[in-house]
Parts: sequence; C-alpha cells; structure tokens
Amino acid sequence: IITGVPCSFRHPHFLQTRTMKLFQLQVILFCACSVAPILAFSTRYGYRHASIRAKISPYPHQSPLITTQRQRRAPLKMSWETASTDDSSTNDNPRSLVDDSLAGLTVAFSMLSKAIACSAIVGVNPLVGIWSSVVMGITAPLIGARDGVISGTAAVVIVPLSALTQTHGIEYMTLCILVSAIMQGLFGIFRLAKTADLVSEQVLSGFLNGLGLILFLSQASVFRAAAAAGALVPAVSMAALCFTIVQALPRFTKAVPSSLVGLVASSVVGAILKLPLATLASTAAEGTFCGGLSSLPRLVHLGQLRSNVMSPAALMIVMPAAVSITIIALVETLLAGKVVDDMTGKKFCTLDDEATVPTEDEVELYDEYILSDYDVPTRSVVAMSAGNLISAFLGGFGGCGLIPQTVLNLKSGGGGPFSSISYAIAMASFVVFFAPLVGKISQAALAGIMLAIAYDTVSWGSSVEAIKAVINPSSHPDVNGRAASRTQRLIELLALGISSYVCFFGNLAVGIIAGVTFQRGLLSIYKRLDSGGSNMEAAY
Repeated sequence: IITGVPCSFRHPHFLQTRTMKLFQLQVILFCACSVAPILAFSTRYGYRHASIRAKISPYPHQSPLITTQRQRRAPLKMSWETASTDDSSTNDNPRSLVDDSLAGLTVAFSMLSKAIACSAIVGVNPLVGIWSSVVMGITAPLIGARDGVISGTAAVVIVPLSALTQTHGIEYMTLCILVSAIMQGLFGIFRLAKTADLVSEQVLSGFLNGLGLILFLSQASVFRAAAAAGALVPAVSMAALCFTIVQALPRFTKAVPSSLVGLVASSVVGAILKLPLATLASTAAEGTFCGGLSSLPRLVHLGQLRSNVMSPAALMIVMPAAVSITIIALVETLLAGKVVDDMTGKKFCTLDDEATVPTEDEVELYDEYILSDYDVPTRSVVAMSAGNLISAFLGGFGGCGLIPQTVLNLKSGGGGPFSSISYAIAMASFVVFFAPLVGKISQAALAGIMLAIAYDTVSWGSSVEAIKAVINPSSHPDVNGRAASRTQRLIELLALGISSYVCFFGNLAVGIIAGVTFQRGLLSIYKRLDSGGSNMEAAY
C-alpha cells in the first residue's frame, strides 16, 4: 500500500473527491476489515488446525475428516510428514501453510482473467470482478465453509445479472446482489441446503448446456464493436489464438494456468504486431488501472441504495434476477463441496446417511467457528451470503463456490482454509501493484477466454451419454448398478432437453425448476403405472 501512495496522489480524480479524510477513512476501514481477520484467523486456527490434522489425517494438506465409524476405530497409518503426534509438535505446520499458499497463488492466476471477463459481461469496471473474488475468498474460511472450496466471481451468477444491467442499467446491480444475499442467508439459517439434492444429473447438465450457449453468445458484442472499428479480422484472430492455447496447453503441461498463458500470449502478440485492438485501459475510465490506493474498492452511495431498497418498483425489477442468482449460486456452491468430498473421500458435504461423523477433536475444532451449531453445507451457504453482502456494499457483484478452481486447488496441494485466503491476497496484490499491466489486456483476448469457458461449460459428455442410454438402456445402469428401462432413460433425456431449452431461451432458475418438476413428476407417474401393472399381473 505504501508503494502505491505516490501513484494515488497522481490520480487526476483523487483531489476532486469531497475530502481527503473521507478517502483515508475508507482505506483504513478496508485495511482493517481485510488484514485483521486474516491475521486473527491464521494465528487462531492455523497451528491448532495443523496439529489436529497431524493426529487424525494421513494427508496433511486435506481436511481432518474421518469417513466412517469403522475408520474411526481403526488406527491410521501416519506418513513421514506427520510421524509425531505430540500436541506441541508443529513440524508439519510450515509445510501445510506453504502448500496452501502455493495452491492459492495458482488459483489466483487462473481466476484473474475470468474475473476481468465477468466484469466486462456485466458492464462494470474490470477491477470489480477481482475485488468481488477477494471478498468471497476471505469470507468463506472465516465463517467455516468447506475446506478446499474456492469461492469467487462465477459465470453462472454473471449471466442473470448481466441481463438485468443491460436492460435497466448498473444502478440496480447492488440492490440485486443484496436481495440475493439475504435470500441465501435465510436459506442457510433455516437449514434448507438439502433441497439442492433435488437437482438431478440430467437437469444439471441441461442447466450447464443453456449457460454455455448464453456465455458463447454474450461475446458477440466484442466482435461487433471490433467490426465497427474496422478490426474484425485481428480481433477474431487473437480470440482464436487465446481459445486454442487455453484448450491445447493442458494436453502438454498443467504447470501454469492455460487461461493466463492464453491471455498474456494473445495480448503480447497483438501489441507486438500493433494490431488495432481495444484494451481494458482504452475502454475504461481514466485512472482505472493506475494501481495503488486508487484501485481499492469504495463503499456504494448509501443514500441511493436506501432509496432503491425503499422503492417497490426497484425491488420488482431486481427480484427475478435475484431469485435466479440465489438458486444458481446455492447449487454451484453445494456441488463444489461435493467435489471436495469425492476427491478426498471424506463425505463432509453429503446430506445423507453416508455423511461423515466428526471425531471429538473435530467437534472441538469446529466449535470455534462462528456457526458451530450448523453443518458444513449450511455454513457454506451462510458464508456465501455474507460474502455477497459485503461485496455488494463495496460495489461488487459477489459470487459463489467455483468447481473448476476448487479442483485446481486440491490438485495443486491445497485443501485447507488458508488456501482460500492466500488466493484472495494474491488477487488483491494483482490489483494494487500490477493494475497497469492488467489494463494492457485486449478485449479480444478476454473474448477468447470466455469462449473457452463457454465450451467447457457445455456438458457434452453427459448429453451424449443420455442419448446413448435411450438407444441401449441395458448398457447404462443407474447409480446403484440397477438396470433402467427405456422409458426411464427417455424421461431423463427429455428432462435434460427441457432444462437446456428453458435455461437458454428463458431463465436459468426457471429452467432448473422446470427440469426438476418435469423429471420427478413423470418418474412418479411411471412408477405408479409400472407398480399397478405388476399388481394386476400378479392378481391375474
């Protein structure tokens, strides 16, 4: 921050603010709210969490969870990293914190381009997406969300929000995020997280198909603007280059995030060839990418926010988008927790009889969290709500749990709460110290990133498998290994198609509800008719 002070005073709009004291007060409040919780969390939970992990977990970088009662009674084999089980031993603490820190840094590099691209879709300052990710990354571990889950700016949240901002303007964005955060909080307080299990794999695949197509079409505006400026061919070329790198690089190496490499490579090539491409700095307000204190987020205008909150007309405008964001964010966050369950083998976010039973050490550890009386899925939802609430007051658009970044975090050696905080600190450093470099990124390169995200979002494999299951149902048993009839497979395929259609042409949340209602309704009718026919045959 001290390094960025001179840059802030050179900012042309710095001296035009009402008072310098007000700006200094905002900076002090932001630093206190950001740094103090991090220090308190690391000192209070870091060494204690690591010492407990050393006693009960064979994997120091993973959450200290025991899957079954049988495993709890069986002695665990300790690795060389946790050979000592003494409470005072902290030999594994530096290694654990280093692993989480490096994993968080890797996640931050992969999130940088996506956060900026999401800001472009909404139509706000490119730094808004980065600060939204910072707030979400800090809030989740403090409240006690699932260890290993990465929260931040999400494309699934941006799609309904961008529809609102394009129609009514960005002045309703803060109100929409606040309403959504309140609904998410109520959802968590009343322990309704288990309702997410109603969403089947077919409905989720349909939702992802519709979302991917929407993201693909959202980039048309970039190429229309390039065509108007006479730079359509260079824009398409750089977007194609970025897309190719993002898709092809993981086939050779995963040491660096492919999205970051594609973003940098296409921007550098465009600059070397002096192509007439629009950059983030050229399309943003003057001073946006100055860096230093001027890039810190500021509180929204509370008077305007209060007038919007008290206006029934404004609430009616934002309500459809807020409901969509709430449903989508809840599903995405809980699915991210289940991904951690699957990758670690610890059923901590599983809402059924197979859920993990905490040990005495775990109970003692979790009692120190703010919401110790709630289960982890519920705490994850409440943490998401709190993050969205804080982000909205700082002018951001929040986010939710991110499945791709969560997988990257675990594969990079992370899994503890400090990996999320490390990722948030790294994202903030990008803005404060490297904002001028971020401003040189071209819009065409961001379009290539979003096209790659859209391609990866579409559930190609599940859609093809659903069609194959209808053609040959005997070769595609259900999750329990039982054979399913062709009628059941046809109902699942129809649910996938309906949810895809409604999500793309209508509303994402409505598409999820329509798919769940259609699939469960038809399956219930089919089971009743099938059982009735079997009873008639038995009576005959």
